[in-house]
Amino acid sequence: MLVASVLQLARELSESVGCVGVVVDAKSEAIEFYETIGFIRLETLSGELGDRPVSTALFLPLSAIPR
Repeated sequence: MLVASVLQLARELSESVGCVGVVVDAKSEAIEFYETIGFIRLETLSGELGDRPVSTALFLPLSAIPR
């Protein structure tokens, strides 16, 4: 329900301030979940935090969010 709420918010923001999609910084155990709902992996060039687990950036374009 939280993901659905955020996707709805992104759609609303696209109409008022501009938004092209949603980016998540997924933990390794959540990547498959996000990919099943249409998120695609983004290539990151830097930004790892040494004291935290490596995460993966994923993107869902606004056009993939159902109305």
